[in-house]
Amino acid sequence: EDKNDPSLPSTLVPSVTKKTREFRNLNCSVINSTQSLWATDKTGDHLCPSSEYLRSSAVNMLGRYPCKQRHMAIGLTTVTRPDGVEYLPQTIQSLLDNMNDDHRKQTFIVVFLADFEEQKKQDTIKKLSKLFDKEIREDLLHVIKTSPKYYPRLTSLRQKFGDSLTRIYWRSKQNIDFAFLMCYCYELSSYYLHVEDDVKASPSVFQKIQEFISSQKKAWPMLDISRMGHTAKVYQSEDLRSIASYFYLMYDEMPGDWLMMHWRKVMVPDNAEYILPAASFFQHLGARSSLKEKSRLKNSIYMDKYFDEHDQKYSGMNPSAEVSSSIPSKEGNPQDAYRSGLGHFWGKNIKRDDHVTIKFNSSVTVRKVFVDTGSNLAMKDFLRSGVLQASFSVSGTNSSSCGKFDTVVSFKDGRAQVTFTNKKIDCLRILVTKNQNEWLFLREIDVWEEKQ
Repeated sequence: EDKNDPSLPSTLVPSVTKKTREFRNLNCSVINSTQSLWATDKTGDHLCPSSEYLRSSAVNMLGRYPCKQRHMAIGLTTVTRPDGVEYLPQTIQSLLDNMNDDHRKQTFIVVFLADFEEQKKQDTIKKLSKLFDKEIREDLLHVIKTSPKYYPRLTSLRQKFGDSLTRIYWRSKQNIDFAFLMCYCYELSSYYLHVEDDVKASPSVFQKIQEFISSQKKAWPMLDISRMGHTAKVYQSEDLRSIASYFYLMYDEMPGDWLMMHWRKVMVPDNAEYILPAASFFQHLGARSSLKEKSRLKNSIYMDKYFDEHDQKYSGMNPSAEVSSSIPSKEGNPQDAYRSGLGHFWGKNIKRDDHVTIKFNSSVTVRKVFVDTGSNLAMKDFLRSGVLQASFSVSGTNSSSCGKFDTVVSFKDGRAQVTFTNKKIDCLRILVTKNQNEWLFLREIDVWEEKQ
């Protein structure tokens, strides 16, 4: 089908190619809270509420509707969990902890309170206003709600996929929650980051996201910066009204992450696979779901296997070193797993006694070493059997070459981590101890120096 065919409903054919468009400076006046939900924007090309309603005091609970566009809007929907467990404050704090001054000026965080019960919303507003008063005053954090009238019928829904009525209600309402939040964020930024309310951000997450966006060579419908469901996705903001309308129309058909799988296949058939970084930028932390019947989650099932939990290598903080390997390259070179940025080394034909060796330019007093193998791009290509070894400095010897290696830790599930106390090291070595059929994706080598 031709997506430019005028016979196709425009709400279902959003553009995913980058277009130049001027964002108007929005009217910052507070609209009366009685403003009609559908009063304006009668263009027929989307199912979002009117701009006047979205700017009104009926919606904006903490902070007012932003006046000027920024680089990124971060959207979170939240509802009270059945047992009262809260994750939202720590999720917001995790985002804030990774923002420098420039990020704070170029980002909005929008929290949509999706409980129907007014008291629950007021309780959350009270907590957030106390915890994040500075961010609210800085126009960084916005807390919103909407009228129950925005929601279509949520009872007597058709049962599908063997889901219980409770689960169908929960996922159908959640799709509408997503739709409203996307409508609100449509004009706020160039990019929209959708995250769940119970996640932890990777260190330097915003730099990593920007590098990942810049690395894309094809038109993309969304970027999957977490592998798990709808944990964390990046969208181009110009597509949000169309996606929101799609969610609104299809709200009771299937879960939101399934809907997005179909949407991406329609929008970019030649780039419809998951677009993932080597390791996820967000990790799901919640052990309690907002759905009562699955309130206790098995964390290992709902967590990303490969999470980018450090930024030592990414930020270029590793000690100067030369990295070499006996392993043939499928992609990249060994130095890429050590130097700054999102690079990696993907090796093939892995045999016993193969190695990756890190030779420091001068002896280093090492505090900690972390090595991670495997990837979202190659789930099975982690080191099955191996050890991390160190060549310790010996007084009076020439440190220009590596001496005797001692094993300091074995790899477990593709990872190795070890700490040292006042140990000067000339070289580190990753040594393969058994042949393996799978290739080896060496994603990250982090080395922390002891501060003198």
